[in-house]
Amino acid sequence: MESHLKHPKYGIPLRIALTNQDEIMGLVYVQWSQRIRDLLCERDAFLPVRTTKGTILLNKVNIVRVDILTLEQITKEQELFPEIDFDYLTYNSW
Repeated sequence: MESHLKHPKYGIPLRIALTNQDEIMGLVYVQWSQRIRDLLCERDAFLPVRTTKGTILLNKVNIVRVDILTLEQITKEQELFPEIDFDYLTYNSW
């Protein structure tokens, strides 16, 4: 019997630098034990990023750099992100 239940995903706060020199602050969702690098290397051309203004589909060819922020940086810039699951980040020794 196949299970059609969704696997929980966890929002990882990132700063993404683009080719046009813009920066996007937002959450990228991963499954348990999945890495950001895994998402960036998938064949999908677009990366969904949740921002305070909504979800955008970002074309991966426009990404120059992805910064995985420390818990201190996230806390300092919390207003730039949608709702963050600090329990998940703390549990994973962010």
